[in-house]
Amino acid sequence: MRYAELDEHGKVRFVLPSELAGAYKVLPPHAVEILEDADIRVGDKYMRETIDGKALAYFAPETKGEIDARVKAAFDIERAQRFQETAWVRERHADREEMAIDDDVNWRAWLAYWQALRDMPEIEGFDARNPTWPEIPK
Repeated sequence: MRYAELDEHGKVRFVLPSELAGAYKVLPPHAVEILEDADIRVGDKYMRETIDGKALAYFAPETKGEIDARVKAAFDIERAQRFQETAWVRERHADREEMAIDDDVNWRAWLAYWQALRDMPEIEGFDARNPTWPEIPK
């Protein structure tokens, strides 16, 4: 038996590969049985409809808008993580200012980096699927 595991919105979260289908005799929770050769992918929606009194169940691929939204959300998470991973630089800069250590050149490089992260989505030709991340200052 082959299956697709669904999330709380009815989207496919996992598809059991055909070569493993024989190992599963019972469906796990939140899963639906699918045909061995079904072309179902993560992100597809499980749909159920009644047409002319007949119950139909099928999978619909993600729309371009859904894919774009998912990719944009993943990009936003990665960008936020890059900001978080460099937060220590702000603390170090504050410490250096308190100790009257001139760190202006390095600080400006970091400010430029953070601004470049902010500006990424507005750059012409930006593709969240394959972003060109700015270089982290040394």
